[in-house]
Amino acid sequence: MTRVMNLLPCRRLGWLLVGLVILGASAPVYGQQSPQKTSPGVLTAFRSVVARPSESTVRVFCDDKEAALGTVVSADGLILTKASELKGKTTCKLKNGQTFTAKVIGVEEKHDLAMLKIEAKNLRPIEWRESASAIVGNWLASPGTGSEPVAIGVVSVAARKPAIRDMPMSAPRTNAGYLGVVLAEADGAPKIGVVSPASPAAKAGLQVGDLVLKVAGRAVKDPGSLVAAIQSFQAGKTIVLEIKRGMEVKEIKATLDKRPPELNRADFQNSMGSVLSNRRGGFPAILQHDQVIKPTDCGGPLVDLDG
Repeated sequence: MTRVMNLLPCRRLGWLLVGLVILGASAPVYGQQSPQKTSPGVLTAFRSVVARPSESTVRVFCDDKEAALGTVVSADGLILTKASELKGKTTCKLKNGQTFTAKVIGVEEKHDLAMLKIEAKNLRPIEWRESASAIVGNWLASPGTGSEPVAIGVVSVAARKPAIRDMPMSAPRTNAGYLGVVLAEADGAPKIGVVSPASPAAKAGLQVGDLVLKVAGRAVKDPGSLVAAIQSFQAGKTIVLEIKRGMEVKEIKATLDKRPPELNRADFQNSMGSVLSNRRGGFPAILQHDQVIKPTDCGGPLVDLDG
């Protein structure tokens, strides 16, 4: 899934999606991998853990450059990966070295998932376990297509639904647009719970209690889709928001700004020792761990010590 997507180690965990499940902005794990976790001897010790799940992992290329990992979900060539890392002609390389052209057959924005299809047979699908079985403090490994994991670590915070107020805290890319609202729980549409003073939202006249129905003509049905829609525009862009205020539906123009420096502090800390993936916030569910995973290694499985 804040992930984006990796599958996880904790005893009796099995497979989980992570590299989709991204580190939560509300409680960031600061991004420096300890030397012990990256030493060749330690990684070698995890070979047996990732041996089987690595057969269900593929390397995804876009325009012949490494873009992400992918997780095999059916024997006839369906592969799940991290959607926001896909840009250009897509191919998949299996553990045995075979390469196939991949077609994107579906995208699920809320969890940043893309389903790829390759013309291959007899692949080994991943085996799934519930993310709730991941116990804090238990070991995890992220398989790649090689004999060793691409990262190892432990569960930091158990799988959970983040508070709505925490969902906008990670911008997906440099110079992404900032509106300046905190979202509240609501049914059917994102609801504005707080309007930051002097923010683009305040200047546009948005008010607490407004329901946001559309962003630039595009319907938004939950906080995650609103966050993704706003952050798909650059700072300085003027967009039209369709809102519902009481019984009235109206359009409001807002000129997006850059995120205030204090909101970028968590991203700065998480980037120490690693680069960050294109999308790392706005997920409806997250599992937090201390692995430092490069964007090109997101999209694969996260496994427990039983593989």
